[in-house]
Amino acid sequence: MSDDDFMFDEEDEYEFEYEEDDGDEEVVGIETKYYNAKALREDPAAALREFQLVIDEDNSNGRSEWGFKATKQIIKLHLQARDFDKVLEFYDRMLDYVRASEVARNYAEKSINNMLERVSSNADDQFSREFYQRTLDVLKETQSERLWLRTSLRLAKILLQQAQFDELSVLLATLKRSCEDERGIIIMERGTQALEVNAVYLEMYEAQGVDKPFKDTYMQCEAVKSAVPHPRIMGYIHECGGKIYMSERCWAKAQSCFFDAFKNYDEAGSNRRVEVLQYLVLASMLSESEVNPLSSPEAKSYENEPPIRAIIDLVHAYENRDVQAFERILSSDQSAILEDDFIKRYIADLRRTFRMQAIEGIVMPYTRIRIGTLVRILAATTAEVEELL
Repeated sequence: MSDDDFMFDEEDEYEFEYEEDDGDEEVVGIETKYYNAKALREDPAAALREFQLVIDEDNSNGRSEWGFKATKQIIKLHLQARDFDKVLEFYDRMLDYVRASEVARNYAEKSINNMLERVSSNADDQFSREFYQRTLDVLKETQSERLWLRTSLRLAKILLQQAQFDELSVLLATLKRSCEDERGIIIMERGTQALEVNAVYLEMYEAQGVDKPFKDTYMQCEAVKSAVPHPRIMGYIHECGGKIYMSERCWAKAQSCFFDAFKNYDEAGSNRRVEVLQYLVLASMLSESEVNPLSSPEAKSYENEPPIRAIIDLVHAYENRDVQAFERILSSDQSAILEDDFIKRYIADLRRTFRMQAIEGIVMPYTRIRIGTLVRILAATTAEVEELL
C-alpha cells in the first residue's frame, strides 16, 4: 500500500474522467464503438446506452478488455449520478472479468484501485463498506496480496470513522496475522505493513480511551526496525509516544517524541504539525529544557500561526519568569492555547513547574520571605505556595 493512501486521507477529487486507452492506431469495430460512447460523456443517458452496446457486442464475440473498459465507464456514470445500486451491479460484472483473468493483472489492479479512490471520496460510508467488502472477496480469490492489504486498510479507516470497533478488531487481527510468520514474529519484508496496521490499532485504542493496549501497541511499533512507512504514519506513531510519556510525566521522552512527530508531519505536509508543535513546546517547558524548540528553522516558519503565536508569548513569559504575563496569557488566550483538551490536561503541571522556577528567582536575594508575599507575586493560593515549598 502506498502510505499516502494510510494515515490515512484520500484527497483525490472526484470528477468525470476517462483514462487513456492503449489500442491499435487503426481503431475499428468494437473499439470504435467504445470511443464513440466516450465522446458522449456530456450526455450520460446516451453514453450509458452506447457503452451497454459495447458490452453486448463484446459478450457475443467472447469477452475482452473492451467489455471491461465499457463496464468501468458505466460504473463511473452511475457513481456520478449516485445510483449506488447500479454501481454495485456493474462493479460485480467488472470483478467477474478479474476473476476470470480476462484482463491483464496489473491493469485489473490499477482499475480496481482507481475505483476504490473514487468511492472513498464520493460515497457514503455504508455503501463504501459494501463496495470494499466485495473487492476484498475477489482480491482474496485472485491472491492479489498487495492490493488486498491496501483495500483492507482503507476499509479499516471507514470502520474506525463509524466506530465499528468489534468489526474493526477482527479485520485488524487478520491484517496483523498477514504480517507475521507462524511464530507470530513480524516478517522482515512486511515491517512497513505491520506499522501501518499498528497505526490503525493506535487510532482505535485512542478513540476508545484504553491506555494499556494503546501503550503496548506503541511499544510494538518501536520494536519494528525493518520498515520505511510514510512520514505521516510515523508522525502519528511518534505523537502517540509523546502522549504516552506525557501521561507518565516523562517530559524529556515526550519532548523527543513530539519533536520526531513534528518533523515527520512537516515532511508529509500534514496540518497536524502545528498542533504537535504546541505539544512539543509544552513538553519542553515541563522538562525545563534549555533548548527552545521554536528556534529551529522548521518551527520558525509557523511562528505566525495563531496557536503558535500564543504559545510563543507563553514561552517568553516562562523564560523571563514573568508571573503576570504567564497568568495573563493562560487566561486571555484560552481560545488559542486551552482550546486543546490535551494541553489543558497539563496546565496544572506547567503552572507548578513555572512557579517553582519563579520562586527560585524571587527568594534568591533574601534570607527569609513571607508566604503571603509569594502568594501575591505568584497569583496563587496559600495552599498552592505551601505545597511548592
